[in-house]
Amino acid sequence: MRILIVDDDPIDAESLADLVELLGHEAHVARSHADAAWLLDLFRFDLALLDFDMPSRTGPEIARWLAGHQRGLPSIILSAHQHTRRRREELAGLPCLAKPVLVDTLSSLLASLARCVEGSPLVPRGGYSVVKYL
Repeated sequence: MRILIVDDDPIDAESLADLVELLGHEAHVARSHADAAWLLDLFRFDLALLDFDMPSRTGPEIARWLAGHQRGLPSIILSAHQHTRRRREELAGLPCLAKPVLVDTLSSLLASLARCVEGSPLVPRGGYSVVKYL
């Protein structure tokens, strides 16, 4: 899968990108909303992982913007802070993971999403011989 990571902290962004790639996926890092817009013009993404707290726009704001520009693009917010009432309201139902993201949690999440993106595997037919009748 191709995953967009938007985080203004270069260490957090690159660490997460390395983890995503170790799990077998393609990661692209944007440090701002403008960088994300540029990448969205270049690629179609399967998932966006967005930092909650960024200088110009919050993760939830970017998630809503992304949804308007690439229909069906799921977003997950990442946050190192406790969720106050205001922050929960801003999330408006978006899934949120605590930073630092646990490897097992991210691995399970990406595997589950990959099954949804790729669809069900084909089931081979067995035991059915083809006979030509004359």
